[in-house]
Amino acid sequence: DLGNVLVNYDGKATLTALSELVGISLEAIIAHYQTVEHAFGTGQLSGRGYYELLDQAFGLSAGYDRFVTVVCRYQERHEAALAFARDLQAQANVVVGIISNTNEVHAGWLHANLPELRLFPSVILSNEVGLLKPDPAIFDLALNQLGISPENALFVDDLAENVAGGTAVGLTGYLHKEWSLTRPFINNWLQT
Repeated sequence: DLGNVLVNYDGKATLTALSELVGISLEAIIAHYQTVEHAFGTGQLSGRGYYELLDQAFGLSAGYDRFVTVVCRYQERHEAALAFARDLQAQANVVVGIISNTNEVHAGWLHANLPELRLFPSVILSNEVGLLKPDPAIFDLALNQLGISPENALFVDDLAENVAGGTAVGLTGYLHKEWSLTRPFINNWLQT
């Protein structure tokens, strides 16, 4: 996973900032977002499309570029986690893949700010493939791109439902809480 694993992300702060930009309550922005979340996450709704829906529903005085800045404000690189992923990829007989539920706006930020993505043989962003975790098809796609079988794969995510999706297709799953626990778990799993 990327969000809250390799990239720090605060979804509530993002929605709060978006509610302030639009000039509506946090509850109203959450309710509106829930109506478009699936389409936005699977790429059926573009970033500009979401911006236009917000404008139609509530009126926006800010331009699209300001909207993008606000939506991406609470994403940042997790340097130690990214370094660990790079080190893993450099090991013999280890391949690192990424699966992330995201959207076109966040994906633009990820591509611009994470050159490491080019190092990994499989980077699956939900909005680019039309699938969201925990759909089994997204895990099958990753396994196919990596050329490995489920029993030889470890999936790390910060959301229990996504970990359950991975384990449902035969991957070993690990619920990430903090790197002081996740890193040794990964290292021990690689030794088995």
